[in-house]
Amino acid sequence: MKKDGFVKMVFWIFFLIFFCAAQESGAGVIGRTGHGDLSSGIARNAGIRKGSCNQCHNEGHVRSKYPRGLMRDNDNELCYSCHRDESPSGVFPGQKIYDSSTHKIDSRFVWPGTVAASRREMAAAGKCINCHNPHGVKDRTGLIPSLMIEREEGMCLACHDGNPSAKDVAREILKPYSHRVVRGSGKHSADEAGNPNKFSYMGGNRHAECGDCHNAHALAGDFAGRIAPAASLRNSRVSRIRVSNGAAGTVPRYEYRPAGDISTQLLEYEICFKCHSSWTVQPPGQQDMAVLFNTNNASFHPVEGQGKNLGIDPKAFVAGINAFSMIYCTDCHGSDEPRIRGPHGSQFQKILRRPYESRSVKRAVSRDELCFLCHNFDVYANPLSVPFVKRASRFNAPASPNGHAFHVGRQNFACNACHESHGSPRFGALITIGKSPGLLSFSMSPNGGSCSATCHSARSYSINYPR
Repeated sequence: MKKDGFVKMVFWIFFLIFFCAAQESGAGVIGRTGHGDLSSGIARNAGIRKGSCNQCHNEGHVRSKYPRGLMRDNDNELCYSCHRDESPSGVFPGQKIYDSSTHKIDSRFVWPGTVAASRREMAAAGKCINCHNPHGVKDRTGLIPSLMIEREEGMCLACHDGNPSAKDVAREILKPYSHRVVRGSGKHSADEAGNPNKFSYMGGNRHAECGDCHNAHALAGDFAGRIAPAASLRNSRVSRIRVSNGAAGTVPRYEYRPAGDISTQLLEYEICFKCHSSWTVQPPGQQDMAVLFNTNNASFHPVEGQGKNLGIDPKAFVAGINAFSMIYCTDCHGSDEPRIRGPHGSQFQKILRRPYESRSVKRAVSRDELCFLCHNFDVYANPLSVPFVKRASRFNAPASPNGHAFHVGRQNFACNACHESHGSPRFGALITIGKSPGLLSFSMSPNGGSCSATCHSARSYSINYPR
């Protein structure tokens, strides 16, 4: 059996054993759903009791030209007779948005069948009932929310396992490092209503589900491309955390924005901040990204805004990147397979696209490491580079013969011995102190500076061009 096929088989065995059990739908279930609730259920016809079957179906003695005695064809127009407009939470954005989404217009969007039977009727693609059962479904853990036919990742990964979808996300989340959606079943709700406790490490509700980053009713392809920090259209209309920054190194003012809010452009990092900032309670030891990316810090990777070090020689970067570029969280965090986008899973720790050793240890550095997705390896880490190339770094020969290329390429000090990977409230150039090996003190001036380190006493240095 091919490796990919084996991985898929393992996933679905795991899912079926632990999450799916036998399902029950229809009678005995509908009364507990949003459709069948007698106080707040379907009320299409004011002359019929709320939640009654007769809101959608004719009385048994009344002949109907439509199947199952329905008021009309069993297609999306039946659903739109109630769900034409945006839902209060914004999770369903309304007919107009859904009708232009990938899940509506892609002919591959037909339920393939796992626990729930596959759809085989003509024109099944794009129908609401590919994902929803209007009568509700119950599994061994209780009523499945939102009238879905399967729970959370079981719903999404039935298609997003390489068939019919082109990318195999199911395999991604089984990699050693991933947003492990299978571990958080039952913790996510469609409308988490700006409650940070829904994402909190405390209380055991920490989770990452597909719906935290993707709105299945609104997502679309990025055919024209996107420019950071604007989120991909695959993340359209999801809730997020906006920030207003204060002084360097301080916690920003947080503002939860629901899925339906389109008053400002959705930015990718705002989605990440739902879990990776102090808006919620983070796991012990996890850094607060909202503090580190604060644009009032002395330095930061340009996620929220352009960096402060705008005079860097363009040759110090790889093609397509320069000192004015902004980047996404997913430029570093994502699949180790280039054809798959998004931070679903990776063979590298912290869901990184390439290897990155977070410990400060002496080791040989190679050009396939994470930093060199943007930064030119030959400038910063290759001691054999010609002087013209090395000069693109301020801290290199000729001004500083024992600069970057010497420290990294000959002395085997990796980037993170001296530099933070996200932001530095106190020092420019993402400098960090206190690591071993690493820097003990650091200062900088327009034309140089000084530092002391675990490997040498205080020394001054000069730079190739002004800051």
